[in-house]
Amino acid sequence: MSAPVRRRPPAVAFVAALLALVTVLGLGLFELLALAFSNGQFGDGGWVVVTVPLLLIVALVAGAALLLSGRSWLALLLPAAALAVFLLVVGTSGGATVELALVAVVPALAALLCALPGVRRWVVARRGGPPSVLPADGQRGPRRRP
Repeated sequence: MSAPVRRRPPAVAFVAALLALVTVLGLGLFELLALAFSNGQFGDGGWVVVTVPLLLIVALVAGAALLLSGRSWLALLLPAAALAVFLLVVGTSGGATVELALVAVVPALAALLCALPGVRRWVVARRGGPPSVLPADGQRGPRRRP
């Protein structure tokens, strides 16, 4: 008999989801200010600096919801890591400020926390699936000698 799977996520998953939502709020405020000061006119690829984080914000909210429901830890890891890299690149580029690079620490920490083994084990146990990367029907048993 196996032990029943607990419904509540580990504390680390709560912290990862909270950090993701803090990132969403901070970046949402930044996006709102960027739209207000630009008057909707973006030149020289400035629309990328506004559009990409907006898409990643939506993915972060969905990832936090999926993590807390025990469906997927990867749904939070990928957009948080992508957002951290994006903020790091934009923050260290020639015309931008270094504060954006410092803000990249929060989604990077969220990505790190949701990828911890305890969180991954909880999600796998919650889904009831095998702890392998391969699907259950694609796994082979031990080889038998003829």
